[in-house]
Amino acid sequence: MDFQLFQLVNGAAGRYGALDSLFLFFAEYGAFIFPAALLFIWFRSGKAKREDYQSVLLAVVAAALGLLIAQLIGHIYFRPRPFSTHLVTLLLNRSPDPSFPSDHTVFAFAITSIVWLRSRWLGWILLAAGILLAFSRVYCGTHYPLDVIGGALLGTLCGLLLWILRHRIRPVLFMVIALAARLRLAQPINEDITKP
Repeated sequence: MDFQLFQLVNGAAGRYGALDSLFLFFAEYGAFIFPAALLFIWFRSGKAKREDYQSVLLAVVAAALGLLIAQLIGHIYFRPRPFSTHLVTLLLNRSPDPSFPSDHTVFAFAITSIVWLRSRWLGWILLAAGILLAFSRVYCGTHYPLDVIGGALLGTLCGLLLWILRHRIRPVLFMVIALAARLRLAQPINEDITKP
């Protein structure tokens, strides 16, 4: 069933130039949308800067944790890429990395889950971008559907875990924010770190 879904999506690749260009762009460069969103949150003006800074740091840690777990999974269970075992329409360069889970979707959904919990409107935009990115990776022939679904679930779980633990790691987050403020990369936060 996974391969049948892959064939259904990848079967359209190479037939329509405009669609190929769109999905190829998202497959290659769509991941940059997510750090751009974090930079927007970090540097935007507003009263709730403490929460903004914490959310950005949580998203970075969630993405790093998700990618680390994805690497461990890839070493334990190496699933070949679709182009290694099947005849596919490949629009991207061949990658030697394991197919499961998709690192791109782990990264995208780890950040999206934190941003969505902090800012609904921006979270919905990132969710749409994440789905488009995941679909593009299948369309371009570099992942199976279950690879991106697994990546999305792993990234989301890492984001939710960090969000649940945010109160426990707040002192560490505030140390990083204070350092960023000294380097003039953040506004000083003169608040009690023990406050919720």
